[in-house]
Amino acid sequence: MARHLARIHGTEEDKVNCPFYFKIGACRHADRCSRIHHRPAFSQTILIKHVYRHPVREAELRAAREGRSVDGAIVDEEKAREDFLSFFEDFFEELSKFGRLEALHVCDNLGDHMIGHVYAKFSEEEEASDALNLMNGRYYDGRRMEVEFSPVTDFREARCRDFDEDTCRRGGFCNFMHIKPVPMCLIRDLEDEAEDERRREEAERTERRRREERRDHRGGGDHRRGGSRRERERKGGGSSRRGGGGGGSRSMSRSRSRSRSGSRDRGSGMG
Repeated sequence: MARHLARIHGTEEDKVNCPFYFKIGACRHADRCSRIHHRPAFSQTILIKHVYRHPVREAELRAAREGRSVDGAIVDEEKAREDFLSFFEDFFEELSKFGRLEALHVCDNLGDHMIGHVYAKFSEEEEASDALNLMNGRYYDGRRMEVEFSPVTDFREARCRDFDEDTCRRGGFCNFMHIKPVPMCLIRDLEDEAEDERRREEAERTERRRREERRDHRGGGDHRRGGSRRERERKGGGSSRRGGGGGGSRSMSRSRSRSRSGSRDRGSGMG
């Protein structure tokens, strides 16, 4: 029985768990779905919901505001392509600050439950968690970002193969991911820039640690040298007291002066 349940989990045969949410991280029925949406507590993948402004929807909104028919909405394909690539670069650069990206996908779907979705898969769950905690609630292009963990880790199961082959008959309202294509040369350039930035940051952190260690070492050396002087002065003061009162008084005075000076030097070094 357990083996059977494991086999059908997340498939159409599973009458308990929603297969679309399991595969795509989105369901057209949302919370009204009759099946369970298991929202992960941790994942390598985060979903930024409805953040990309789809050019078709934007054209329809402009037509509606101007009193024109939305059926006649016109999209400037060249401008839409440039805007999308700029959007992709912005998010790749921002998300790469949290860790190495294994995938960054923007949905071309028009269905209300998927339009404008951006999926980012990181190498580590901790990196995805950092990205979620810092990106959630921030604004991009006037929109407040809503970020959550996604169950999607294998995009081969989530994407529409017919769309990839330019044969999907369901168009933008397909329930599988229509992932907007990005030139591989752009992805490689962005990955190289992100890797260079990580190396620079690591080199800066290493250099800061070395400076702090050298400063701590010098401060410790001053402390040890100061202690040696005080020991010598106390010994000298003791012999002066044994030799005569006046000499002893002057020796103790010089010892206190040097001790205060040494304390100020050590205080400033630690700061």
